[in-house]
Amino acid sequence: MRAAEWMLVCPPEQAENSIRGAMAELGLEPEGPLGSIRGKSKTALLKNRWSATVEAILSREPSGTKVVWRVDMLGTKHYELLADIAEGVGDEMFDDRGLRGAIDRLHKASRIFGRKEVRHVRNLLYATERVLELGQGLYQGKQGLIVLTSERLFFLEKSLGSETLEEFSLPAIHSLTVSKKMGGEKLTVHASGNQSDIKQMMHGQADAIVRAFRTVKETPRSTQPPAAPPPAAPPQADLLGQIERLAELHSRGILTEGEFEAKKAELMGRL
Repeated sequence: MRAAEWMLVCPPEQAENSIRGAMAELGLEPEGPLGSIRGKSKTALLKNRWSATVEAILSREPSGTKVVWRVDMLGTKHYELLADIAEGVGDEMFDDRGLRGAIDRLHKASRIFGRKEVRHVRNLLYATERVLELGQGLYQGKQGLIVLTSERLFFLEKSLGSETLEEFSLPAIHSLTVSKKMGGEKLTVHASGNQSDIKQMMHGQADAIVRAFRTVKETPRSTQPPAAPPPAAPPQADLLGQIERLAELHSRGILTEGEFEAKKAELMGRL
């Protein structure tokens, strides 16, 4: 079982249509009521991928839609299946949460070397966190990607058939230090009484991570922007629009007759 959290920059109704459409194109036969999508994929021998059960739970957020995925599958291709769905949904629908800007700041050689890890970062982010800086280095003998977010620092190494993920929450990190040599930088993480070294980082990457870490740690909570108020209940016109979208999903065979009637009755009761 693997889980992932997406943030989409669109209302739940639009996100639902896009996800169901992408899953249908992949033969996952999406079903379930609004806000809860289930599907199944068959074993794909050419992709060396086992059959899977996929579930998505959608919830409205101030900035769009949160999608929590659960993929139940043998083997290690869970995130590849989610990548196929994401491609069908379209990159323009995703809140990249600072990832593109951090990628652009990476040295070109690091972007090439860490391309597997970079593509995979989106699957590992929590819906509440944003990427501040990226780097590439050697940790416990493995070459991978270092990611600093608004909530944690983590090291990711992804290779054929295996994955290493080591993370440190920001409150647990006492300090970060940098040492420099001709061959590159070393980032030392002091957390919970332990010391961890990330070596062979390219010049400037460890420095950038330390600066961003100090900024987020030194920002008083009282100066951070207040949480957005919860969205207001949808007006009558929006409810009618949801009923129209229900009818469309029913006509396309995505919703069964029983699911359509049950959800329609619920919305009609709110008019």
